[in-house]
This record gives sequence, structure tokens and C-alpha cells, in this order.
Amino acid sequence: MTGGPRRHLRTVLRLASSLALLALMAWLCDPVATWHAMRRAHLPALLGALTAYVASMGIVAWRWQMLLQAEGHQVDIWRLFRYYLIGFFFNNFLPSSVGGDIVRIVLVRRSGCAWERALSSVFVERLLGFLAMTALAVSSMALLAKTFAALPVVVIGTLVLALVFIGITLICFNARAARLAERLIARVRWSTLSRLLQLFFQSVYAYRAHRSVLVYVFLVSLLYQVVLGGVTYWIMQATGLHAPFLLIFALMQVTSMLGVIPITLETTGVREGLYVLVLANMMGYDRALTLAAIVLVRVVSIMGSALGGIAFALEGVRIREVSVAR
Repeated sequence: MTGGPRRHLRTVLRLASSLALLALMAWLCDPVATWHAMRRAHLPALLGALTAYVASMGIVAWRWQMLLQAEGHQVDIWRLFRYYLIGFFFNNFLPSSVGGDIVRIVLVRRSGCAWERALSSVFVERLLGFLAMTALAVSSMALLAKTFAALPVVVIGTLVLALVFIGITLICFNARAARLAERLIARVRWSTLSRLLQLFFQSVYAYRAHRSVLVYVFLVSLLYQVVLGGVTYWIMQATGLHAPFLLIFALMQVTSMLGVIPITLETTGVREGLYVLVLANMMGYDRALTLAAIVLVRVVSIMGSALGGIAFALEGVRIREVSVAR
């Protein structure tokens, strides 16, 4: 089976997993009651949360800009903001074709950035974002140790992913680990692939000379996660689910981390299931209300991402160009 059919098969399987989990949630939580809970949500508050969600993309556009500028490539933040919107659109609406990060790489290359710098800037930005998410997930789980003690699989999975992200960071920025990685890359039999990997790795390692920028990007990533946590809490309150902020925030971080594991599409089903398990089954909140709240969180995310479709149409990038890049 070639790469294309394999990708489509994986997407179909992930879609099936998401639909199966959502169907299970609907069966457990009473779909009629869930729908009524969604309809009773405070619309002005939801619109405010949507505005805050879209505005938060300016934060991640800023951290991306810092990385590009560190390597001498100037792109105005408004353009990067549009690129991020487009990336979110692809993540939410076209998961079987391309990923949002690939789209962003193609777009920033069109602005004159060399491919290795475009690729390394997105890679480092995402890596530091995952590190920030890891720090917040682990620390919030520690503060809620009694709650998460009943979820050993979630805790172990989160800690394993944390070690993976830390390990990748050490490989990229630790001098000794980097030399070992370069020796391994040099052993790749296909010379063209070896050269490309070396060029990419060297471009990533070059950020080691910009340690202050890496620290700033990490701090901005922490800020972004806090803002997203605030948006999630805002939507929960608008739905009538008055759970503690720290618990909502911890669940958001943990489900986002687990979303790295390609089981479902954009954590669909997994996120909803974990929220229902913890808030409804363990903490005693109403199941239908809990599911309604987390579904509205996803609806707000999708509506915000839909603006990326408009930005994509205005940008004039062909789908074929993006697919070839992938």
C-alpha cells in the first residue's frame, strides 16, 4: 500500500474512532438533554469567547515571528496571523489532506523564506509550545493529585509524552546529543535524504545561539495556554457548568497533550470523554451539561478556524501546491 492510501486509511480509522467515542458520549449523556443545555448557553458570552479565541492566535503569531526574526527573516505579524488562521482551518476541516503546519511552511516560503528556515521555525515553535503545555499539564496534575490519582493511565501517558518532548528538546539543543544525532543522520544510506536531514537539523540547532529568544517563545507559549484555558473556562461558565478553573485548565492541558497520539481527529471523542469522566462521573456534575459545555468549546474552535478558510481563499494558495510540499 502506497503512502497516499495509507494516509487515507489512517484518517478513516481516526474518524471512525472519533465518531464511535462521540456516539458513546451521546448515548451516556442523553443527546436531547445535551442539545437543550447547548441551546440555553449564554450567546453573548459565547461570542466573547469566540472573539478571544481568534485574538489569541495573535499570541502564537508573535512567537513564530520572534523565531523567524532570530534567523534574519522579517515577516509582519498580521501576515503570520493570517497564516495561523489558515493552518487552524486545515487542521479542523481538511484533516485527510494536509496538516496546518505544512500549510504554514508553504505560506511562509512564499514570502521568501528558505525552506529549511520555514520548516525549522515551525518545528521549534511547536516544540516549545508542547514543552509549555507539558509544564502546565504536569504542574496542574500535581496540584490536583487527589483527582488524578484515580486516572493512572492518563497520568502515565502524560508523563511519557513529557519525557518524549524533553528528549527531543535535548537532542535539538544539547551539543553532545546534537553531535550524536548528526552522526546517525550521516549514516542514512540515501545521500539526498541525508543531506536534507542534515540541513534541517542544522537549521534547528542554529536556534541554540538564540537562547533568549527560545526563553521568550517558551514564556509566550505559557501565556497562550493560559489564555486558551481562560477561553475554555469562559465557555463552561456560559453553558452553566461552574467547575473550578484549575480543574478545567488541567483537563485542557492533558487532553491537548494526548492529542499528539494519532487515535482520533483533533482529540475528538477523547477530549469529550475525559471531561465527562472527570467532571460528571468523578466530580458529580450533570453529564448532559458537561458534554454540552465541551461540545460548545469545540464549536467555538471550529467557528474561529472557519475564518482561516476565508483567509486561505484571499491568500490564493492552491491546494495542489500544499499537497506537493507535503
